[in-house]
Amino acid sequence: MKYLRKYNENINSFDVDFAIAKIQEHFPFEKVKEMLDKEVLEWTPENGDYSHFSNGEAESAIINYLIDWYSDKYPSSYSEENQDILMSAIQKCYNFLNY
Repeated sequence: MKYLRKYNENINSFDVDFAIAKIQEHFPFEKVKEMLDKEVLEWTPENGDYSHFSNGEAESAIINYLIDWYSDKYPSSYSEENQDILMSAIQKCYNFLNY
């Protein structure tokens, strides 16, 4: 029984609520916050402040990572056409990823 997938995991159409639920399940709020903090360090100049030089690169990298994870985990229900929908849903869910 443990090898059976849940009913919703077998669907072939994109459901943004399902996608966000799975992303939140695997990437809790604090984990994403830590990921962003590490990514910000990569984009911050040595003598600068990220907020002054930022064009949202770190936030975009994290969002793309979450979308890539979901598309790899559930390829049958995701397509590139849904990227903008999923991106805005992620930004609503993890409000610190707005840039």
